[in-house]
Amino acid sequence: MTTALTKKALLSLLAASAVAIATPTLAQSYGHGGGYGYGYGYGQGGGLHREQAQLAQRIERAAYRGTISRREAQNLRHQLNEYERLEWRYRRDGLSRWERNDLERRLDRIRWQLREDRRDGGRRDRW
Repeated sequence: MTTALTKKALLSLLAASAVAIATPTLAQSYGHGGGYGYGYGYGQGGGLHREQAQLAQRIERAAYRGTISRREAQNLRHQLNEYERLEWRYRRDGLSRWERNDLERRLDRIRWQLREDRRDGGRRDRW
């Protein structure tokens, strides 16, 4: 009887492991964000949206840890909100190559500003 119970437990554990391993693979968005072209909608081109979300998390984490001041965090959040508004306007009729590059440049500028703000440890903003 213990052998049957052991087999059931082992099968359950094996099934749970298979689901845990497959879940991140299923969550990936294949074929989006890597190529250029026209007509990126919200169902496509998730790379920019993912990058924006990661940047927002980095800003919140830096503010929470105190590596950037409140004012710096507020400024970065404002820049990210402006980015989101512009992205929405661009995506209404599909992203052109120029628009996608413009959005990427804006994200790069916000990332750079976060890096600079973290480097000074919030000191520049305290004066």
